[in-house]
Amino acid sequence: MKKSTLLLSTALITSTSPLSWACSYDGQFNNPFSESYPGSLDIAIATQQAIRTQSIERPQSLEGQKGLRRASWWLNLMVDLYPELPSDTYIYLVDSKLWSKYHLDKKLSVHVDAPDAGAQILLISEAALHNLVIKKITFNTAIELGLIIQS
Repeated sequence: MKKSTLLLSTALITSTSPLSWACSYDGQFNNPFSESYPGSLDIAIATQQAIRTQSIERPQSLEGQKGLRRASWWLNLMVDLYPELPSDTYIYLVDSKLWSKYHLDKKLSVHVDAPDAGAQILLISEAALHNLVIKKITFNTAIELGLIIQS
């Protein structure tokens, strides 16, 4: 029994190394100065500017599983509210470094691996996402404010 517990523990530790963590919800330290996806810094700056000018609200900060559940819920609401989103698009939450994928069949997978080069990507902050789903701003307004970048 002890030997199998030791083997299981070793397997879990090696399969959950920090290099395999996808986002800050997994317990990875989120250093705002660390390298991220190109355009992320622009989204972060535009988000802070929009909050400062009260164009959008700052959502309550949540970490861990609670934060991941809320972000997943908001992402699903966004794709329901905006069915014109291009399918087969990756969505990147720049503040938590969370990747999701909006599939051809209009289903959303949250907490996926980063895409390969050449994939369609939508960059957004959690604050912008929150304000989209509470309908304080529209998708087009978010683009105009620099809160969304599509590539």
